[in-house]
Amino acid sequence: MHKASTAQVRRILLIQLMASIVISALLLVFDQGYFWSALAGGLIATLANGYFAWKVFHKQVETEPEKILACYYGAEVGKIILTVMLFTAAMVMIKPLNIIALMGVFLFNTMIPWLVSYFYPDDSLNLEN
Repeated sequence: MHKASTAQVRRILLIQLMASIVISALLLVFDQGYFWSALAGGLIATLANGYFAWKVFHKQVETEPEKILACYYGAEVGKIILTVMLFTAAMVMIKPLNIIALMGVFLFNTMIPWLVSYFYPDDSLNLEN
């Protein structure tokens, strides 16, 4: 089960990265500011989720529920801190910033795990490849 869940996490992160790139490329048609804002929003979501997954799955050997829960809470706190830092950096560095593109792609990427589980319920994905 551990191998399947890490494969599913990798697949979701890859889908998030591809969605970020595709949506940003589509917005490049309108304006370069839209492109950079959308790309930043997508990468913020992808990097934060990647950090969480790395913290949770990199050494999953604890068998005590308290340690597992502490690992999840620590990973979530780190993810929130990383997200705030990346949003701050994006808002300072991207000129002109389009907040709608930034937040829109961020929120879309945040919904991708839910969408994947909706369209591919349970283990209908071939995760062993």
